[in-house]
Amino acid sequence: MATICTSAVSPSVLISKVTSGFASLRGSPSELWKAYVLKFLDSYAYFSFSIIFTLFLSSDFGYSDVTAGTIYGAWGALITIYGLVAGFIVDNIGVASSLRLGFALSLIARILIFATRRRSILLLNICLTLPLGNCLGIPVLTTGIRRYTNEASRGFAFGLFYVVMNVSALISGPVVDMLTILYKGETSSEKAIDETDDTINSASGNTAFANEWSLSSYRAIILTGVVANIIACFITLTVREIKVDSKETVQMIPVPRSASASSHGSNMPLEEVMDELELEPCSDSQNVSTFKPAGGSALEILRETLSTKSFWRFLVVCLITLNVRMIFRHLDATLPKYMMREFGPDVAKGTIYAINPALIIILVPLVTAATTTVEPLVMIHYGAYVSALSVFFLVMSTSIWACVLFVSVLSVGEAIWSPRLYDYTMSMCREGREGTYMALSSAPLFLAKLPVGFMSGYLLQKYCPEDGERHSQTMWLIIGLTTALSPIL
Repeated sequence: MATICTSAVSPSVLISKVTSGFASLRGSPSELWKAYVLKFLDSYAYFSFSIIFTLFLSSDFGYSDVTAGTIYGAWGALITIYGLVAGFIVDNIGVASSLRLGFALSLIARILIFATRRRSILLLNICLTLPLGNCLGIPVLTTGIRRYTNEASRGFAFGLFYVVMNVSALISGPVVDMLTILYKGETSSEKAIDETDDTINSASGNTAFANEWSLSSYRAIILTGVVANIIACFITLTVREIKVDSKETVQMIPVPRSASASSHGSNMPLEEVMDELELEPCSDSQNVSTFKPAGGSALEILRETLSTKSFWRFLVVCLITLNVRMIFRHLDATLPKYMMREFGPDVAKGTIYAINPALIIILVPLVTAATTTVEPLVMIHYGAYVSALSVFFLVMSTSIWACVLFVSVLSVGEAIWSPRLYDYTMSMCREGREGTYMALSSAPLFLAKLPVGFMSGYLLQKYCPEDGERHSQTMWLIIGLTTALSPIL
């Protein structure tokens, strides 16, 4: 810990650093701020759905804990699998086109999930359309942040990017509580047909679980995500394919051609410099240029990526953080059902979930500003220790306070390590190949969903059933032991 403590600064210096961070973004292209808005809208739709995912499948479609958890896991794993292919697409068609495609697919999926009564349509969109849209969302926006900032502002920009995501998560928690506690929509389970009958009906093509569609609390939450997605689709239409000169301070003021040429440290004419960098000057500034995707076949990009030593170092870090990232999947898949079964259906599950983003919003700018001189790997290592210890509060006690402490300590650890993992990822990847790297960097987070989904459903069914004797502390002990390996490694 000494390495981190030596970087401590006084509050006044810390505030000054945060202020300087915002000042470094002044004059950035409009695409940077659009990326933040898109991040907010996409994250809100994602978090509000993930909080109620397994609850929605069990309540409105009658799936068991294990089946609902497995579907949750498949959704996350498919985001990863599709993301590996999508990474090559992003590197070929660029950020702007990828965002338009991704948000359009997500919108189609969310509308159909909201409207359907049929399991077949539900599963088709959860396993195909929605993960395709998801894998062209957050990873692509992360690539956009790199291209819309310079070296001086990039670290703070990624920290702010992470804060924006958590602002949306903060809002999604209370919205979930409001629509599940205050709004008592009629759930499909109140008039559900037998699951066996549904299986029989599936053979004849009728896979509806409920006889009539109803606006349940969970469908109302999904509807709010649809609205956010519609707004995002319109914003993507205005995004340009550009890149900021990473060596210069971003100022939206045109400069003479000679100044631009000299900024590259060369006596070549500007046109030759632009040709060499595969850039074309934009009309609004010489610092902001049209970016031409590097292109290449999937095989070429994969061979090029796998041949670099930096990729393998990066992959080792991703694998080491895999276990600790599983805790965040239990935050979605396990904690909501656990709380409803132990403390009743009106427990403020969304509000307790919102403790995580609330602390991230406060801590990330402060931690990022105070530890800019600390190596990313050091921050990742110590932050993983803190996150891994959080689960053991639920092992010691089955209480609301234990849930609060679990989420709080998990958030402190996340504020230490997670933003620096973004930073580390971007520092490792070659320009023009960010899509492939971001797809691979997201792999541990979403691949963790597959085993966690099944494990969550099995543990809930065995140790925290809806009816009968519960041994929830044993469940959390098993979870804690499986997630404690990351910091040790």
